[in-house]
Amino acid sequence: MDSSNHEQTKTEIAGSFVAQTNSMIFIPRFPFLQGKTYIIKTNDYQKEFFVPKSVKSKPEVTEIYPTKNTIPENILRMYIQFSNPMKTTGNLKNIKLYDSNGVEVKGAIFNNVYELWNEAQTQLTIIFDPSRVKTGLKINENLGRALEAGENYKIVVSNLEDIYGQRLKNSYTKHFYVTEEDTQSPNHELWRVTSPKANTVESLNIDFKESIDIMSLQNRLFVFTSHNDRIDGKIEFSNNEKSWKFIPNQKWTKGDYTLKINSRLSDPSGNNLNGLFDHKIGSLKYRQEGKIQELKFNIK
Repeated sequence: MDSSNHEQTKTEIAGSFVAQTNSMIFIPRFPFLQGKTYIIKTNDYQKEFFVPKSVKSKPEVTEIYPTKNTIPENILRMYIQFSNPMKTTGNLKNIKLYDSNGVEVKGAIFNNVYELWNEAQTQLTIIFDPSRVKTGLKINENLGRALEAGENYKIVVSNLEDIYGQRLKNSYTKHFYVTEEDTQSPNHELWRVTSPKANTVESLNIDFKESIDIMSLQNRLFVFTSHNDRIDGKIEFSNNEKSWKFIPNQKWTKGDYTLKINSRLSDPSGNNLNGLFDHKIGSLKYRQEGKIQELKFNIK
């Protein structure tokens, strides 16, 4: 399947086909862009179809994570969230880092071949060049880290377009101060777990004592019953990503439960339960990445 504004430029659309009794359904990996013409093409058939634009509010940046305004100099990832689903290519050139003198810090943000978007195309992951974050590498030795402790910086996001062809309503600026590197891994044994009451849909609350990477908050923590059945629910985080709430879809019942934690759960600097991102050989806690750790709690 191809998409084009004119015959000369065509891009194959990634997706999958599902066979029906008398038809075939194509499910695109990412939403079709509105206001664009697409072509369905087989060996002996070709047909164009147009996806009309719908009226939408102009997109805005709703948040940049980490939300705190102090960032360690060895930060690895940030996340930019948008109000609308966005186009997924050509955006990194419009996301710039500046020092306190207004000079652009070039080469700080890693220029991925494929941008890292969530499925809804509303969250973009930006990575600070790992070869500069990690010590002992030639690029780090030659250039040092992009961020310097004791200095102020800002990230400016501008001119990105949503899938409807609309540019950001306003540019967005996040100001932050850089602190010394973070050389402490998260430690689940220090977390404070507050259990809800039985026969309610009160939240299970966790205080991590430090900021946790939001992808870890979304994808590395799971709640199970004593029979090893996973509980479905909604996740919320707050307090500069130091606090996590789990609200179940069904009322809690009395009994024992387990919070299962993938050891890849990390802080914004990439330090995880298995060790530091900038670790020495032989310093990791577990031989197997992704080993599951457990925290038990009881509901009365």
